[in-house]
Amino acid sequence: MNGAQVNNVVDVICHSYHYLNPHLSQHGERVAYILMSMLRDTNYYTQQEKEDIFILGLFHDIGAYKKEEVDSMLSFDLNDSMEHSVSGYLLFRSFSPLQEYADVILYHHQCNAQYYPVPINNYHRDIAKLLYLADRIDVSCIVNKTVSLESFFHNYNETIFTPFMADWFLEANAKYHILDHIKTGEYQRELREYSSLHFSPSRAQIHNYLITFLFSVNFRNEYAALHTAHALYLSENIADALHLSPADCTTVQLAILLHNISKILVPSHLTGTNDYSQHLAELLASRTIEVAREILGDTDEMQILHVMEEAFDLMKCWLTSTAPDAALAPVAEAVALSYVMSDSLTYDLEVSLKDYPHLLTYLKGKYYNCKMDDNMLLALEREFEQVIANTQSSSKLVLHSYNQMMDEYSYLNTIILHYNHYNNKYHPSPTRY
Repeated sequence: MNGAQVNNVVDVICHSYHYLNPHLSQHGERVAYILMSMLRDTNYYTQQEKEDIFILGLFHDIGAYKKEEVDSMLSFDLNDSMEHSVSGYLLFRSFSPLQEYADVILYHHQCNAQYYPVPINNYHRDIAKLLYLADRIDVSCIVNKTVSLESFFHNYNETIFTPFMADWFLEANAKYHILDHIKTGEYQRELREYSSLHFSPSRAQIHNYLITFLFSVNFRNEYAALHTAHALYLSENIADALHLSPADCTTVQLAILLHNISKILVPSHLTGTNDYSQHLAELLASRTIEVAREILGDTDEMQILHVMEEAFDLMKCWLTSTAPDAALAPVAEAVALSYVMSDSLTYDLEVSLKDYPHLLTYLKGKYYNCKMDDNMLLALEREFEQVIANTQSSSKLVLHSYNQMMDEYSYLNTIILHYNHYNNKYHPSPTRY
């Protein structure tokens, strides 16, 4: 089996974002399109810089996973707390391939602010201003349907955006009809063409983009963060323990990554129980695989989707004690094992390894009842304790990162709340459109 790969991570994440919040998805796409069109003819930035700015536009609100924060983000009040900028900054700095641009995400609403204890150079501040310009044009002209661009630019009076940035947009809009194409939906075709032609991340970068998106959803609480980490590290450790080929290891890891993305509509906490059949029933009763089909059905990721579907079919067999219809691909079997074991590890994080034989016994029973070849399980059994130990160790590092991020999140938001209180008191907000 050839190793699967994500052919267009932009498509996958955009489709996933649409399920999380369609307003967030469409806003990010439009902002990226505005930036793409604005910078199309300029030599001020290199092609690589243009591609980086395009991605920043697409994912600039990646920290906005709460409905109330999305509503605030799409308002026109410069003094909104904008907590999603802090979340996005921490996510980009910790996980994304564009870590060096994390400060741009932090400052993309308060471009001229100096209150954060996070330094930003003039180069990045200019990109933050460009990002904010595209953001506010979309909110003003598309979301809030402002009558004219002139009124939009008059409202700011060059207090944030430099004249050359405004000229870039006005000239590009006159030439490429940016706002007209957004209103007709034509921009989506252009955006997809651009991402397929100009955005070719490496496997490692794809992995990190998917991780960044996963944790944007699953850093809501400690349980969700740990469950994601357990699934990811289990897939790696199980694939290694079974001595799968590098290509198959990649397929297993991508299937787990995309499985976690497809769980964005599933409640983050399933009922805690030591009954792993109940765990399995709850997982299969969710819309996970249905959402995966809908997200991946409009992309080119059908090989990974096939592995995910085969893994779910196997788990249904385990639940109903029926034999699979056909021999399973090793990658699908490894994915199914990762699914089931990740739930149990998350509930029992602090339990000693000596208390895990019941999990292995449970898995052996499923293989026996389903009349399955258990060679893979026997191979895994030989390294079972090491797989669990390695997974727990790596996941605890994620938990440590989670706690650090939450501490910094609280700290930075305290600063911005004080700043906003000062601004609200001494500098009234500009008129809303």
